[in-house]
Amino acid sequence: MANRARFKKLSILLISIALISSCASWLPDAHRQDVVQGNEIKRETLNKIHVGMKKSEITPLIGNPTLKDPFHANRWDYVYIYVPGRGQAKQSRLTLYFEGDELIKIDDSEYKEIEIKE
Repeated sequence: MANRARFKKLSILLISIALISSCASWLPDAHRQDVVQGNEIKRETLNKIHVGMKKSEITPLIGNPTLKDPFHANRWDYVYIYVPGRGQAKQSRLTLYFEGDELIKIDDSEYKEIEIKE
């Protein structure tokens, strides 16, 4: 008799698990937080930066660089990453090259103005 009661309980448990898992498709998904990292640089701000500017003139406009490589002290990298809770990650990169304190080159080939949807 004890085996029959255990079998009955186990059967009810397995059927319950199967029913609950089949209902999971209509349950709402958990909230996923958007992740934002780096310096967001708008196109209008980027247009204010030009060759010949000093480092001290650039940082008030777009902030300190995201990456400062000790092996390339004359290069500032501004990386911006937006990962929405749902959807594809988006990345933008701006690289500034200096000679001493003066900006000599702007590499905006990987720059994209990323629009965040609320």
